[in-house]
Amino acid sequence: MTLDPTIPNETPTVDAVIPVQPVVQDSQLAPTTPTQRNSSVDDGTIIPAAELVLSQSALQDLQSAIIDTPIKWDSSTLLPFTTLALKTGEKVPSLSRCRVDTLNAMGKEMQDHVVGLMSVENFLDEFLPNPDNHDPSDFTTHFTSAYNTGVFDMQSVTKEENSYDRFMSEPAPINAIRPFAPQLSFVNTSRHSDTQNCLLFTFNIKPDVCVYADGTSRSCNISKFKLNIEFKWNDAHDTFSKHSGIDKPIVSQTDKGFDTLAWCSILHSRILRWDREGVIITGSFDYNDKPYLADFFYCYARASPEMHGVNISVTPASAKDADLARTVLGLPTTTRMFKVAVPEDPDIEDSSQLTLIIPQPVARGFPPVGHWTRTCPAFDILNKKIMMFKDSWRMSIKDVLPEGETCKLLMSHKVHNIARCIAFHNVIHPIPQQNTQTVKSGSAEWACPNKAVTPHTLHRLALDIVGEKLNDFQSSKQLVQSIPHQDVYENAKILHQDLSVGNIIIYRGQGFLIDCDLAKLLTIQGPQQTTRTGTWQFMSAHLVKHSRAIHTVEDDLKSSLYIILWTAQMFKESYMSIIDQTQFITQVLDADPLVGSGGCAKSSWLVARTYFPQDIFVDCKPLDSVILELAQFFSHRYSILPPEEQEELAQLWITFKHLFTEEPVQMAGHQKMIDFMQNIMSKLPAYKKEVGMRVLHSHDSVIKIYNKYLEAPGWPVQDAAVLQKLHLSDKKTGHCMYTKSLCLLQDVTPVQ
Repeated sequence: MTLDPTIPNETPTVDAVIPVQPVVQDSQLAPTTPTQRNSSVDDGTIIPAAELVLSQSALQDLQSAIIDTPIKWDSSTLLPFTTLALKTGEKVPSLSRCRVDTLNAMGKEMQDHVVGLMSVENFLDEFLPNPDNHDPSDFTTHFTSAYNTGVFDMQSVTKEENSYDRFMSEPAPINAIRPFAPQLSFVNTSRHSDTQNCLLFTFNIKPDVCVYADGTSRSCNISKFKLNIEFKWNDAHDTFSKHSGIDKPIVSQTDKGFDTLAWCSILHSRILRWDREGVIITGSFDYNDKPYLADFFYCYARASPEMHGVNISVTPASAKDADLARTVLGLPTTTRMFKVAVPEDPDIEDSSQLTLIIPQPVARGFPPVGHWTRTCPAFDILNKKIMMFKDSWRMSIKDVLPEGETCKLLMSHKVHNIARCIAFHNVIHPIPQQNTQTVKSGSAEWACPNKAVTPHTLHRLALDIVGEKLNDFQSSKQLVQSIPHQDVYENAKILHQDLSVGNIIIYRGQGFLIDCDLAKLLTIQGPQQTTRTGTWQFMSAHLVKHSRAIHTVEDDLKSSLYIILWTAQMFKESYMSIIDQTQFITQVLDADPLVGSGGCAKSSWLVARTYFPQDIFVDCKPLDSVILELAQFFSHRYSILPPEEQEELAQLWITFKHLFTEEPVQMAGHQKMIDFMQNIMSKLPAYKKEVGMRVLHSHDSVIKIYNKYLEAPGWPVQDAAVLQKLHLSDKKTGHCMYTKSLCLLQDVTPVQ
């Protein structure tokens, strides 16, 4: 984005129309907020947002830095619930220890999302066709002159960092690219990290060369640069030649629909195009002998903002609308505000539009591929209401409903405690190049097979309530009461598939389920996508262990236990020592995946319930009891019985089979014998497992456990959430981060 968020009322430049993905973390304010149905209203009417007034805590959250929701990386993620990421004073974890804590790890993540090698000629024809005012003779003259004077000849350059200046605008010994793209400025940013926009990143952003179109001549500013150039001064470092993935990929630092990167070595170059599906890379070419690099910048400099990836469906808000929205939402006066329209009925061609004023997105240091769900409170400028706005790059594959359609289905089945969807649509781009292209290119003859790449479409919706995050519960009883149960599954025949702390909010004292972009209709058999669904800490032990397992209702039921367990451990005073508590969370809930598997720590805990003392949480016996009984209930899938115990049960069934007939019992003695045998069998571990396995998928059985303890005495009246102290490891994690030139003057800081 080309707007400076610190300068109020700044006039945007031509490309200031930002591609939006507004913000506010799922776990932070109200992520994709659900519209709430008040269970105390007998007629089932929806509480409108018209009277909505944000609570004081909600306003405080809004006034703090607005950030985005947890991404669904590979449709699952460790963020933002990684335990040791918490810092003093935080209510939600930061990103100092997370699954993508180094660029190298991000490169490994991206290996399955690379499509190539595309010929550079096809790349330029497809994504940067010659502008209407293209003058072939003008380009030919410039390139011939550059070739004859050797301005592209880098073989005389002995150090990588010395090559950067050849692309700089001011000053520059040799302005190699300048004649081809006078509209652009090329700035050496290899020693200047972006300190303005990257406060939430876990690493420094210092591209070798940033390319600007607004006259910027110094420093790195990812909200303004159009593209960047990366150098590797040894062709042996060209990982693309082996198609082995990307060693240090560009991160999703802007909110554009796609981004472009030029990669150069001493002799060769490539061009990369990123979108939410993956990255398309060209074949290697000699940029001194061939005109492709110069042609790329020539066309790029003259291309429209849309061809640069700018989403023109979002525009800067007027000063009047921006001031009003900031006041209503409680945002600082320096917050940049933008306008977006969402059709109220996407099935009607000329449907009326909901016009929303939203705050400026915040850059995050994540890989660019995936859902990239973002939510934020928004102001409905016409109806003068506060809404929840969300956009995400949804899976655009068969049988996967857009989230707006799922919300409509839930409302039609009168599902309780879900948000009412006011408007939604898939964003239709005016030119085909703005659509995601990686999947389409993946089927080309030149592309290497890559089944992991899945199509994505930008989807937006508006919901009618803004709630509080679950870990702002006012009491432990409210925490347990807020966990949603069977309506979604049994009434609407929908499996949510991503129950987590970030996908449940509290609104008017009740829990509401949100974020249905991974939901699945029960009529669909088998998995809908190539990757598993869920958020790592709250996924069932079965899904964590088996990366290709099919998500079932049993997995959603188990997630309800892990939501309570994680939240209570993090925000409720415990009798456990800090060391024991930290070890439990890190080794059981935060277990690092190895080759896609999270191991057996969760299943082992369910069976043995190790780490836990007799009393877990201070003065809250009902909370202890509901957690332990749910753990025992779900343990049956993972418990292993000796063969002799299974044989003992089988023999009892055979011996006394005649007692358990379906015919009515005629004699009292017969009934006493049945009762006696049932009493004996009920104590056998094999019988307990057999009965337990039958009801693992039963909502009624799980709800019975919840209700049993919610109705029990002993719940504290006021024990609101308080972040607990954990033991932060002194062990350094991650890799040392270097620029590729290994310059002695640069910072060498381990990524934590």
